[in-house]
Amino acid sequence: MTDIPLEAQLPAHILAKADVQHGEYAWRVKDIPEVVKAAADMNLLNLGGQLQVRIPGCIGECDWVDADPAAMVPPDLPWEVRVRMAAELSHQEMVDLQQHFDFHQQIREAFPAHVEPYLASGGKIEDATWFVWYVMDEAGDAEHQASLTEE
Repeated sequence: MTDIPLEAQLPAHILAKADVQHGEYAWRVKDIPEVVKAAADMNLLNLGGQLQVRIPGCIGECDWVDADPAAMVPPDLPWEVRVRMAAELSHQEMVDLQQHFDFHQQIREAFPAHVEPYLASGGKIEDATWFVWYVMDEAGDAEHQASLTEE
């Protein structure tokens, strides 16, 4: 098993939009549909992710604002079907999350001690709002499924 995240294998035009901190790849919310499509096009399963604030000196996760599309896909389906279903569910979950939550407000309320000084110094909430996103390949999924049966 490698220490390089699978997200690092996404196309260069997708990676160019990412912010990478501590081995985690995050994108602007508006870029997530493109990330989802690129992952599915590479036969990678979209696992989902969480809303994050990313500003100098602070990375924080709003783990209650999360997408978990892969969990809604039955693991006994063929891999290609799971990849397609997870991608479709990813798009719908992101729409649903954005209808349910004001992402900028969630960031401000969750991390006021970091966000308010950032904004007061001229930072923009749009530049602080990110969504971390994870993907998995078939081999990683097989390893994960095997670990579940060992328990």
